[in-house]
Amino acid sequence: MASPLIYEPHPALKPYVRYYWSLDIRLKGTSMLNLNVTADRFPRIVIQCLNGKNALHNTQHKSICAATLKGATSKPAVFYMEPNYSHVAVSFFPHAVKALFGIDADETIDEVFDLHHFFPDDVIEKIIEARNNQTRISLMDTHLLKRLTSMKEVDWRVINFLHLCPATHYGRLLKHYGISERQFERKFLQSIGLTPSYYKRVLRFENAMYRIQHNHYRSLADLAYELGYSDQSHFNREFKQLSGSTPLLLTTKAELVNESGSILAE
Repeated sequence: MASPLIYEPHPALKPYVRYYWSLDIRLKGTSMLNLNVTADRFPRIVIQCLNGKNALHNTQHKSICAATLKGATSKPAVFYMEPNYSHVAVSFFPHAVKALFGIDADETIDEVFDLHHFFPDDVIEKIIEARNNQTRISLMDTHLLKRLTSMKEVDWRVINFLHLCPATHYGRLLKHYGISERQFERKFLQSIGLTPSYYKRVLRFENAMYRIQHNHYRSLADLAYELGYSDQSHFNREFKQLSGSTPLLLTTKAELVNESGSILAE
């Protein structure tokens, strides 16, 4: 399995940027790689660094833009990647799209946008043409720092919920926030793109994915119980709905690259 390289953001960006990461793959042959996307709370920017060539394709085999902003993901999807591929990327925290770009997050769910709508053309061009990934990351870091001057405020209650769920009772949180469930759900959708209840489901699923991928469980039945699923059947259904795969199948899958919300396999 190949591992993406991780880069830390500027300290001022850490409330919004989880990390930057780069991926370079050079494989023999011409066969496409399967990129399986799972439900994922974290929006991202991906800039392909192949001299403007697009090496990602959707299921209709249409090319994905070389530079994209992708919202959070609520359901599984499949893309195809050419065996010679390179990109630099940003993994954002769930509220960052609203804060940094001013767009309601519920408009970005399961969508892939041309990054030129959000970044200046010359910045994207400089990133693609840079000689190495460290320079590309530095250029992205510099531009995102500039966006902090025009940042949109995200309701403190939404941020607080992100930190406290699912450990704290939802009803007690709403009482503490002094807001109705309907009002909070509307604010949460605008800021995060998912409802609070769906967000908690995705969070639990991500925990299950991590535990399985790192072999941190005794049995799948024990894991289902520890994570609060009603039974093994419930665990399997939920897992398949959010990943397109069963927990058992995931344990046998040969992965080439594994990064938050995406699994690349030959």
